Amino acid sequence: MAHRTTRALWLAATLWLCAQAAAAADYPTRTIALVVPYPAGGVVDIVGRVIAQHLTGALGQQVIVENVAGAAGTIGAARVAKAAPDGYTLMLGGAATQVFAPAMYKDVPYDPVKSFTPIVQVSAEPLVLVVSKSLPVDNFAQLVDYIKAHGDTINYASNGPGTFPHLCAELLKQATGIKATHIPYPGGAQSMVALIGGDVTFSINHMPVVLSQIRGGKVKALAVTASHRSPLLPDVPTFQELGVDGLQASAWWGLYAPAGTPPAIVARINGAVNELLQEDAVRQALLKVGDEAAGGTPAQLADYQRSEAGKWPDVIRRVGVKVN
Repeated sequence: MAHRTTRALWLAATLWLCAQAAAAADYPTRTIALVVPYPAGGVVDIVGRVIAQHLTGALGQQVIVENVAGAAGTIGAARVAKAAPDGYTLMLGGAATQVFAPAMYKDVPYDPVKSFTPIVQVSAEPLVLVVSKSLPVDNFAQLVDYIKAHGDTINYASNGPGTFPHLCAELLKQATGIKATHIPYPGGAQSMVALIGGDVTFSINHMPVVLSQIRGGKVKALAVTASHRSPLLPDVPTFQELGVDGLQASAWWGLYAPAGTPPAIVARINGAVNELLQEDAVRQALLKVGDEAAGGTPAQLADYQRSEAGKWPDVIRRVGVKVN
């Protein structure tokens, strides 16, 4: 009896594997949903639509963007985590969904590692340290001296508690010993209004938020958070160049599938995305919103997420960011 049971289980497993292999060989045969866990019109949505448009041509089936916003991206991420692992529901996730939210929310309806299969990193976007045009500083060293000379009057703008602009500024304080009070705003636009108006001293904000203000001469860029200079701001040094250790940070986006997605399907999508990320039209479309094309293997995305998870939760705990 036991022998028959074992044989039946083996046969069932074999048939399942054969079915999975056949499905992967035919993939895709219908429309693919790319879940962007943020509202339409934002930077993440734009990146998602660039990828969806070009992936449609590469895979031969339509890839449509579905905006499932709310709760710092966790609603959309939860939907993908619960979807069938068949390659027809994907997610454009990043630090907020895979690293920040699990550290800030008491109850996150998914495991950032176990619930997903990483496919490929799509892009990364540095943040920029900016000050108002009217502030009497022209470089980072002068800003540090200015802050130290003005004591408790210094503050900085972020796009809300637990956002990259908030956490990067806290890293800056830790790395340099400067003191500054956090003033959260509902978003990047409001942060820039406050900065330009002189309500705050500085902000470390996303490239799409600051770029037009820099080019319009309303704010001055003093440093970027990436490990290399941005092609959009080639004259602005990195914090590493300025001797500030530990302040390398980029907003990043990666393509994920539900856990258990067949490796052959993951490989198919990974190859297609890596190819399209080499196309000049795609790279330029991403660069327009401040993102630099990435690419790589699923393992590299998993490793990068792991390194981010070893860094940001400690910062979040230290500054006391908690939601619910």
